[in-house]
Amino acid sequence: MKLTFLGATHEVTGSCYYLEACGKHILIDYGLEQGKDTYENQDIPVPAARIDAVLLTHAHMDHAGKLPVLYANGYRGKIHATKATSALCEIMLQDSAHIQMFEAEWRNRKGKRTGENPFIPLYTMEDAYGAIRCFTSHSKKR
Repeated sequence: MKLTFLGATHEVTGSCYYLEACGKHILIDYGLEQGKDTYENQDIPVPAARIDAVLLTHAHMDHAGKLPVLYANGYRGKIHATKATSALCEIMLQDSAHIQMFEAEWRNRKGKRTGENPFIPLYTMEDAYGAIRCFTSHSKKR
């Protein structure tokens, strides 16, 4: 078994761990880095399509915010989370995609006047919907 820390190693945002065990490739969280002073997280060492599963610890953007990016890059496996986390992520990821698309539209409208390169959002609403479809909810054991 090998555990690699890909994110949140120099700060408390952008959580992401990569676990190799029994020939499987598992991500634990895939969070968005937040704030003005962010560190460069390491890339996932395998293509997104080769990841076997994602385990999501909880519904915060710094733990789940990049799941639509994972979907956009080819991941179609299961995202395992509690029912509550799954429900919150459905709302949160759609809202995040909406904000990113709105900001891209605004920046591109403004940038067109000044000749700037187009701004591309990190992910789209379609990517968010795709990631949401990958969620598999689990009941909390007591």
